[in-house]
Amino acid sequence: MMRFNASAFARAALAAVALAATLSAHSEEKLNYDGPVITLRFSHFAPENHPMSKAVGAKWFEMVEKESGGKIKIKAYYSGTLHSAKDGFKATVNDITDVTPAYVNYQPGSFHLLHVLDLPFAFPSAAVAAKVAEDLYPKYFKKEYESMGVVISNINANGSYNVFSKKPILKLEDMKGLKVRSSGGESSDILKALGAVPVSVPVTDAYNAFQRGVVDGVALYNTGAVGYRVDELASDMTELGMNNPSNAWAFNKKTWDGLPPEVKRFMYRMQRRLSMMYGIEFDHQDIVSRKKFEARGMKIHTLSPEELARWKKAVEPLWEKFITENEAAGRPARALVTDLRALVKKYEGWTPEQFMKDVEAHPVPGMVSGM
Repeated sequence: MMRFNASAFARAALAAVALAATLSAHSEEKLNYDGPVITLRFSHFAPENHPMSKAVGAKWFEMVEKESGGKIKIKAYYSGTLHSAKDGFKATVNDITDVTPAYVNYQPGSFHLLHVLDLPFAFPSAAVAAKVAEDLYPKYFKKEYESMGVVISNINANGSYNVFSKKPILKLEDMKGLKVRSSGGESSDILKALGAVPVSVPVTDAYNAFQRGVVDGVALYNTGAVGYRVDELASDMTELGMNNPSNAWAFNKKTWDGLPPEVKRFMYRMQRRLSMMYGIEFDHQDIVSRKKFEARGMKIHTLSPEELARWKKAVEPLWEKFITENEAAGRPARALVTDLRALVKKYEGWTPEQFMKDVEAHPVPGMVSGM
C-alpha cells in the first residue's frame, strides 16, 4: 500500500476546497423545482465549532441553498440538542431529524458486511476510504443499512485513528492492559488484538472519561482530539493510522420518499459531493491538528517500520475472522475484501482534485433506489 504523504496532501486539499467552490459555482445540476421551500433538519452530536463542522458542514449547507436557488434550506442542530450520538437511527426513524450521523459502530450487532470498513490498516487515507465505501455500498452494504428503516445520506470516513495517552507508547508491549477509549465494534476488536482493554465511550464523553481516569488513553483521529478537547489532557500521541472508522449518515425515509423526484436527484448528487468533501477535509484537518499538537509540546511518537509491522501482524487475524464468520452465514465477505483491496489500489494515488472532479462527473449510482 502506498505511504500517505501528509504534506503533499495538505497542499492538495486546500486546492480541492477551492475546486469544490468552483464546481458549485459552475454546476449544471441547479435544481429545476418551483414548489415551496423545503427545510431539512440536520442534527449532529458534534459542536458547531468543531473543525469539521466549520470546514465542511457549513460550506455544504451554503452550497445546497445556493444551487437550489434557495428552494432547499438546511436547519442545523448541533451538540446533541435533538438526540444523543448513539440514537441516530432512532431519531431518524421517529422523525426527530431528517439527516444525521447514524454510525455502524454505535450499533455493531445490527451490521455485518459494513464492518469491513473499520478493519485495521484498510486505507491509506480518509479520502480513499470515503471513495471506496461509496463504490462498494450499492452492491454490499445497502440492504443491511436500509434494514434499520432509513436510507443512506452519505458515507465518509474519519481521519486515521491514533492513540492519545498520558505516557509514551513506543512498542506493542506498552499497550498491554491499557484501558483505551473505543467507539465500539471493530475498533474494540482492534484494541483487544493489540493487548489493550477497550472501553466503549461515545466520543462526546471521551474527555470526561480520560480526565477521570476511566480510560488511560483515547483512540481517536487528530481533529476529533481537538474537537472534543482530548488533546488538552494528552501528553503523548502514538501515530498509528490504525483504522478509518466509517461515518454513515442516515436520511429520514419518510422525508426522502416525500420529496419530489427532481429534489431527490438534486440531493442525491449533493450528498455524493458531501462524502468526498468530508474524506478530503478529514485528512487535511488531521494534518493541521498535528501541527497544533507539536506547537503545544505534545510528544508525537512515530513507530519504526519494523515496530509498526508487529502491530499490523497482531491485528491481521481480524481480517480472516471477518471473512470466515460472514462466509459461514452466507454473506460474500471474501469477494467484498477482494473488491475493497482492488479499489484501494486503484485510488491510493489519486489527488484531492481527482476525487472532487470524479464525484461531480461520475457520482456513484444506486446508493438509494431509483438514483
